[in-house]
Amino acid sequence: MLQRLFVKDGRLRPVFRVLAYILAAVAAQAVLAIFVAIGYRIAYGPDAAFMRTPVWLDELISAIAVVGVAILLRIYLDRRSVASLGITFRTRWLWLFALGAAIGAGMQLLIFAFGLLLGANHVLALSMTWSVLRNLAAWCAIFVIAALAEEMPLRGYILQNLWEEFGFWPAAIVTSVMFALLHFKNPYFGDLPWATTINIAVDGIWACCAILWTRSLWLAWGGHFAWNVFEGPVLGTPVSGIHTGPGIVMQYVSGPPLLTGGKFGPEAGLLVPVVEIAGIAALYGMYRLGWFAQLPDAREAYARAPDSPHAVSATNLT
Repeated sequence: MLQRLFVKDGRLRPVFRVLAYILAAVAAQAVLAIFVAIGYRIAYGPDAAFMRTPVWLDELISAIAVVGVAILLRIYLDRRSVASLGITFRTRWLWLFALGAAIGAGMQLLIFAFGLLLGANHVLALSMTWSVLRNLAAWCAIFVIAALAEEMPLRGYILQNLWEEFGFWPAAIVTSVMFALLHFKNPYFGDLPWATTINIAVDGIWACCAILWTRSLWLAWGGHFAWNVFEGPVLGTPVSGIHTGPGIVMQYVSGPPLLTGGKFGPEAGLLVPVVEIAGIAALYGMYRLGWFAQLPDAREAYARAPDSPHAVSATNLT
């Protein structure tokens, strides 16, 4: 009885692997943070206790921890291929990342265009000064790391294991809700909690569909990266409640927070789910037109077998 509860196909059940991954990733981040604190102490002496680590370093620590633990557990606990996590260079990875970035940027520009049409967004000027471009470059570096630090655990390791346990759509829904709840402590999340949760969860569904239809994590990673870059340092609106400094577009936003997202930014507004659903439709259209048909498939059997009552593969959606 206990073996059936904890073991599946001679391995620890996927749901328990997810729990093990979360605990190991949190522990790895804590250990790395301690090493960084020791380094600061050595470099700066007693003053290090009053110093805050830069955002890029926090994101790098997080990315190293979650990616490293995912790879190790995929090999030794799951006994599955690392490529099935979605990051493989044996596919058209640069094209997929660039396409994802184009879609992510396009969705943000569409939200901005709707805001202009509805009279919510008011452009004051465009700024291409050195300080603005330097800010943009810095946030590009931060967001490419931050996107990986969220995509690998949620749409990589956790999605894959819940997919194996329960099937694709239950796994996609659970990981998308988890993605939304990760933003719970962000500034101003509590202003419109339900709208914000739903909007971010729908964005998670878009990313899960990207993985289903492209068989990799690259497009979702690129989309996540460009979404944040265009939302913040390009268009000048808050990114999940975080202000990223001066944007290329200098604007102010007015109107009801339920429409604009208020202080949390567009992700809490009603325009976002409309655009996200359009993004899912666009991605599905590309899939049906065969844009991803020739991409190599590194997925495991649970994600490929069309005769499984739980698994959903890219081939059985046509």
